[in-house]
Amino acid sequence: MRSSFLQVLAALLAAAPAMQALGQSSLGGQGYVDLSVKGAAPKHLGAGILYGVPNDAAYTPDKAPVLPSDLFNGAGINVVRAGGAQIKAYPGFVSSLEGYKGRFNSTLQNYRYARAHGAQFVLLPHDLWGADSFNAAAKVYPCDNGNCDLYGKFLDQLISDLKSNDMLFGMHIDIWNEPDIQGFWPRSQDQWIQQYNYAYRKYRAALGPQVLLQGPTTSSQPNSGNVWWQKFGANIKANPDVQPDIYSFHQLQGRKAANCGNDPVVSVQGLEDVKKAHGLPDRPVQINEYAGSDEQTPAYSAWFLERFERSGAWGQRANWGMWHGLHNDMAKLVGGADQGAFYKLGDWHVYHYYTQVQRGVVARAGATGSNCYDLYATQEPDSGLIHILAGTRGQTGAYPVVVSSLGSVAAFKGKTSLRVLVNEIPYNGGGRVDGPVTVSHADVAVVDDKLTVNLDMKLDSAYTIDISVPPAAAAR
Repeated sequence: MRSSFLQVLAALLAAAPAMQALGQSSLGGQGYVDLSVKGAAPKHLGAGILYGVPNDAAYTPDKAPVLPSDLFNGAGINVVRAGGAQIKAYPGFVSSLEGYKGRFNSTLQNYRYARAHGAQFVLLPHDLWGADSFNAAAKVYPCDNGNCDLYGKFLDQLISDLKSNDMLFGMHIDIWNEPDIQGFWPRSQDQWIQQYNYAYRKYRAALGPQVLLQGPTTSSQPNSGNVWWQKFGANIKANPDVQPDIYSFHQLQGRKAANCGNDPVVSVQGLEDVKKAHGLPDRPVQINEYAGSDEQTPAYSAWFLERFERSGAWGQRANWGMWHGLHNDMAKLVGGADQGAFYKLGDWHVYHYYTQVQRGVVARAGATGSNCYDLYATQEPDSGLIHILAGTRGQTGAYPVVVSSLGSVAAFKGKTSLRVLVNEIPYNGGGRVDGPVTVSHADVAVVDDKLTVNLDMKLDSAYTIDISVPPAAAAR
């Protein structure tokens, strides 16, 4: 979630047809899957969202539409991150207690929906404060002039409300969002560190270790040259009692990022460099906003999910909506909220395949030639079903995928051919997509214990490959 100017700019760029050409190329990637190398059960690391769940406060004075459970569960959403942002009727704590209560009610409704559907919740106190970059009333910030008294009253109110509404289970608190950009923190980094330490200690003293605390949640990525991260690392080293339970940052550069950039794998390695420089301990990592507005297409979504699985970081999909549009589209996985009937977008089908179809255990998979290509594969050892998700960053054309060590799957031993189903998940210009489109469904020869699937990638489309024993062979 970015500043108002950046959100408007992002919307304009996403609407421009010329944007589809950015980064389009054919870098000659080749995919591989090695079925002899098995991992653990899938964790669905990238299946979180920022906002996108309707709530009544966001629709004031009207009632919000109800998001059908099958859409939320069908996409396998496991984390919701929210805090009542961009609600005109309720500008937040810095305007009035009433302004805070409206945003808190929005947050409470989102929390209850998330928990009822088995998802964790990440709370955004900066939005409850009123610092959502749209709010003209947010001229006062925590610990201004070295005085944290007003911030302390805000935190006391919030902590009391969390306790009284039984909101501690499955709760994370993101101490302050994107403090390295003016839209959310028009103060110095020193003042931000003061408020971070102050808030961390109050939360931990009042809520204990059950509620996980995240930080620093920068818009930029950690690396040895990032001044914000270096100073944050030095603060944690000097004050080990405020070590975050989860390291967090954002990944939002968009599809024009050079050299197949905007890559979670690279960013997690940059975090390792910061940790090493300051002697910081290992902690889970959340990239709790990922994908620029022009990267929210099936091809890019699949690529991001694959890179999260490779990096080991958890991810929450960014939301570029505004006002109540921020609260109703599952971070651009669905549409139709304001037309009275929700429908699925292409990206929803990517998340559905990733979280609902790709069962069993993770198989070794990836791509050579360029980081603009990747694969994520799972196998169901008992049935012999193989599920492969293929995505790219702006690539078109030939993308051969070689699946090897077929004989390591008991059901495939001795087979001279296997049934291969290839589906395309189209973007459709960001419009309604009722389901994947079948590209091919045929038997493919097994040669030297492997088979090859030749994908012909369309820009912005993701592809799935499902491999099984041919029906006739299975019947024998």
